[in-house]
Amino acid sequence: MAAGSTGSGLDARQQERIEHAVQTCRERNGLDVSVLVGDLDLPHLDAFRGASERLHAALGEQRAHSAVLVVVAPGQRRVEVVTGPGVRRRVPDRVCALSVLSMTSAFGGGDLGGGIVDALRQIADAAGRRALDPAATARTDVARIDRPADPSAGQEH
Repeated sequence: MAAGSTGSGLDARQQERIEHAVQTCRERNGLDVSVLVGDLDLPHLDAFRGASERLHAALGEQRAHSAVLVVVAPGQRRVEVVTGPGVRRRVPDRVCALSVLSMTSAFGGGDLGGGIVDALRQIADAAGRRALDPAATARTDVARIDRPADPSAGQEH
């Protein structure tokens, strides 16, 4: 299936821009950032925050402690930014809230990739510069959740 035709809504260029922004956060700001783009398999949308927190915890206890996870579910119209306790002083809740506002504004204008990149820049700017373990900067975690083609996918909701 071609990139951009999946549930993630990202084309190859947008994914490259996001991966570059994630790598920049790691190298310049020492932030362990991961981005997940795609709808979550949930019984109801009220469970979105809890599911995002479980995904963050699934990074592993040591990594989750100092990680930032951005979860974007375009089809579900949901966005979450989850931070570990070790990074909350550098990336407080108000910064996360502003980054979510920035993303939703861009998404409303049809710019999924740009909204995520701008939010990552805001998070990095707030965190300031700090070194991270070089092994952590070697990873680039940008995931797309690809769903099988749905015959009703082209219909407006």
